[in-house]
Amino acid sequence: MQVSRPTLFKRAMRRFSVAWWAYSFPLTVLALAAAEYAQEVREVAASVLMLALAILSVAVTLALMVFTVLRTNDLLPHDDPFSCPPLAR
Repeated sequence: MQVSRPTLFKRAMRRFSVAWWAYSFPLTVLALAAAEYAQEVREVAASVLMLALAILSVAVTLALMVFTVLRTNDLLPHDDPFSCPPLAR
């Protein structure tokens, strides 16, 4: 879907969204499928494809983890009734 609508994809990439995690799951499944395929056919090209997809999957997941940690503050409400103010001594 994102490939067929590049302008929508470019516009959606301007701000961080939790929906970005939707990219990591199909990519990881594709890497796992490539690993099973490489084990079955035992060809160099399949192994290279498996390695490339596995590295890409790990890189995307790590990047999403970093972006999530850095941008979580923007996603949470600042008037949280459960947050406790620091104790005054």
